Amino acid sequence: MDSKEERFRLLEEENQKLKMENEILMRTVEQMSGTLNRLLNRYVTGNADS
Repeated sequence: MDSKEERFRLLEEENQKLKMENEILMRTVEQMSGTLNRLLNRYVTGNADS
């Protein structure tokens, strides 16, 4: 395989891995944000219903 083609293929693979990793990180951030909002609501406003 041509070195440019091989490099392109490797970059595409790395790009896919990074996209998957980004999706996982975004889900983690969303979960953390929800948790933070619940904690703030409970301990700062004193409302434990949420």
